[in-house]
Amino acid sequence: MAERMHATDTQNTSVPSEKAVDVGYYSPAKRSPPSLPAGYVLHQVTVQPLSSCPFQVCLLDVGATGELPTCDFHRIRDTTLIIACSSGELAAKTQLTLLDGGVDDVVDADDADLLLLALKRAELVISRQGGLFRKCRDLAIERDNLQSAIDNLPSPIFFKNRAGIYSGCNKAFEAFIGLPASKVNGASVYDVAPAELAKVYEAADEELMQQGGVQIYEADVCYADGERRTVTFHKAVTRDRVSGEVNGLAGSMLDITERKRLEEQLKWAAERDALTEAYNRRRFFELAAAAKERAQKTSASLSILVLDVDHFKLINDRYGHACGDAALNHLVGLLKRELQEPHIFARAGGEEFYCLLEGCDLNEAFEIAERIRMAVETVPHLHDQQLISMRVSIGAATVREGEKISQTIARADEALYSAKQAGRNRVCVA
Repeated sequence: MAERMHATDTQNTSVPSEKAVDVGYYSPAKRSPPSLPAGYVLHQVTVQPLSSCPFQVCLLDVGATGELPTCDFHRIRDTTLIIACSSGELAAKTQLTLLDGGVDDVVDADDADLLLLALKRAELVISRQGGLFRKCRDLAIERDNLQSAIDNLPSPIFFKNRAGIYSGCNKAFEAFIGLPASKVNGASVYDVAPAELAKVYEAADEELMQQGGVQIYEADVCYADGERRTVTFHKAVTRDRVSGEVNGLAGSMLDITERKRLEEQLKWAAERDALTEAYNRRRFFELAAAAKERAQKTSASLSILVLDVDHFKLINDRYGHACGDAALNHLVGLLKRELQEPHIFARAGGEEFYCLLEGCDLNEAFEIAERIRMAVETVPHLHDQQLISMRVSIGAATVREGEKISQTIARADEALYSAKQAGRNRVCVA
């Protein structure tokens, strides 16, 4: 919808068309166009809106008064550079008004030298804009390639600016958070996570951006479905390419919930007796060593009980090993009832158990042991509708200064032997 027009015959014949610069011209008053310098070809724009102008430079006739026409030329500002052409030199105030009105330059079209300078300026601007456009295009391609790459990664990935505001993420993060990227970008952690978790993330982010480098830590997260999971955060600061200042961070999340669950199961299995689920012998010695250290710091007492089921072999022989196993679990239930924190117990092996009594001297240990003995005696085990009576013998000893836990257990074991020798179903102290 543009009509080609030559300023002069000489201009048309002296400049090869493939090297000429095309320039549009629009005059609301239908005035004749100015003569262009060599190397430029004028094209009359005859239709509205001016958004149909296909040229990078367009001369807009403003006459002698410099009044902007009512045409819709702002719609072409993204692709066309507009030069207001006046008939004669305009006052500086009028030129400023035109520039404020949206044109890119103002020139007296009657002055060929000034017109040439304006066209050259326009070419330089367009050239620079082209370079910027290419850079922006290349950056957009890089951004799209990066986005495509991280969108195909299974781990949630996110980006934040220096203020801690999300500036990007991948598809996995969208799925985790339950929001599209358009809702994530511009949000803070308080917009996407419960407040108690958001405080943890915010503090970690600020620490990282203050110190720089990388950051790895474990934390709970809340998935879109409300499920709490445990993840490992891997974060690193990002820096401004020019100043080198920290301008944000990039992070990823690795869901370790199942790994933590398996670790807990393995830890539990390593510490527990498979039959009764009481602590095992190894774990007892670990806990006893820690309790001894605490007792030494506070000058508190620490006592140990060694407990053995009387005539346990007869239970196995008469009722079977299944009944014997059930009887041991019955005993564990009674020990749980009688021994409250910080006291603990463990199955040492077979029908023998150790009890660790924190803050108890020998007299207090004897009282607790007697309470356990009576509970076992008065609460029989029910197996296959039969009440099976059980009895226990217990030896008690208090850890002495400079004594190893194993030595205290040995003394308690001697006291247990004394209880057995004295007729069983009793407590003896060392």
